Amino acid sequence: MLFYLILLTQLGNARVTAHGTLSTTINDSLKKKFPTLYSPEDVGLSSVILNRIDSIAKASIENKIFPGCQVFIIKDGKPIYDKCFGNYTYETNQKVKPTTLYDLASLSKTTGTLLAIMKLYDNGKLKLTDKASLYLSFLKGTDKENISITDLLFHETGLPGSLDFHNLVLEKNKTPYFIASTKDSTNTVKLNSNTLRYKNEWVSKTPTKEFTLQVSDSFYLHNRFHNAAMQMIANTRLGSKTYLYSCINFILLKEIAETISGLSMDVFLNNEFFRPMNLSNIAYLPLRKHPKDDIAPTLKKDFLRNGLIQGYVHDPAAAFLGGVSGNAGLFATSRDVASVYQMLLNNGELDGKRYISAETCLIFTTTISASGRRGLGFDKPVPSVPEHNPCCKSAPSEVFGHTGYTGTCCWTDPVNKIVYVFLSNRTYPNDGINKLAKMSIRPKIQEVIYQSIKK
Repeated sequence: MLFYLILLTQLGNARVTAHGTLSTTINDSLKKKFPTLYSPEDVGLSSVILNRIDSIAKASIENKIFPGCQVFIIKDGKPIYDKCFGNYTYETNQKVKPTTLYDLASLSKTTGTLLAIMKLYDNGKLKLTDKASLYLSFLKGTDKENISITDLLFHETGLPGSLDFHNLVLEKNKTPYFIASTKDSTNTVKLNSNTLRYKNEWVSKTPTKEFTLQVSDSFYLHNRFHNAAMQMIANTRLGSKTYLYSCINFILLKEIAETISGLSMDVFLNNEFFRPMNLSNIAYLPLRKHPKDDIAPTLKKDFLRNGLIQGYVHDPAAAFLGGVSGNAGLFATSRDVASVYQMLLNNGELDGKRYISAETCLIFTTTISASGRRGLGFDKPVPSVPEHNPCCKSAPSEVFGHTGYTGTCCWTDPVNKIVYVFLSNRTYPNDGINKLAKMSIRPKIQEVIYQSIKK
């Protein structure tokens, strides 16, 4: 408790020496959209107050809440804050740069999967009232047959929060290709065995026609694993159809998007959004296009992969589904994330090009579930329940966005025309205790933005 009291003081008054530099070199794609970094005063904000973000970020690094981060803020379509702080890890001096990619974790849900669903809805390829089983045959004849697209987006399906897909390929007795140490008691996944062993018939150290799902370096799964994971979902008993945040919901949304489009989701998103938007630093499976040194590591030793996780998705379910998943898998810089949400804030348009109709954007960004907890795929502020509010107290109810387990968020405010992006690897070296959430660092930074608005 004393540590947190000290840190609270430091967050308000810190003057530590952690790296934090104003970015002056904008990459080519961002130059096209945002030719220069504007003064906060140009859009009615106080730069003196806004610079308090520096103190929060530096104090957080000093207190090992995260080793480094990026913060990017747009107001009225103009970038006014673009800074990088700290290093890739606590052990190295490799500084975070504007081009450093972070694992977005669940921020992938709205930055990737939801975009695909919105585009297919916009093109008349699906309706929100459609049953998921209309597109996913493995749900037919199960208690999930009547789950709708809306249920999935609102997280009101009755599906569990997650499933341990990796259990499908684990065994205790046979000698495996891979052995990984167990996760310690502070982490969420609990296994009884002292040593994890993978079934030989499911794994390979090299890719082949049968083994194409890459989990990490020299770790490939058999192609049939995907269908086995979907069947695991089909066999899982439903609970009450009340609000329960679930990665499984978005895994199914990705499956629906691929069934309708006939393309893998990463290809579909590249074709429809990322490539035409000139976003070169956002990708699933980023090691296909980027060197490992361009990507911040997320975990020092993963319990399933028994090594450093850098360039492979942190989330176990997404990893075992091959890195392109509905719940996680996207890597990006804060600048490219900001571009996606600026497009949504512009009601589907960016740089004079329309990506989604204004009507579709408004439906998805303004519709709220009857429980009041979620929008159509987007997370929302919950001011009435402060302990569950992902946003700061000053954020209006119209705000939409999402957070990510690895220490990320993007919040878009259509009232004040603000896009706020925070990316970090708070899970490094381990993800046992989420100090970032306990200390409300992301909402604290967001609150500074609202405090900086000149009345």
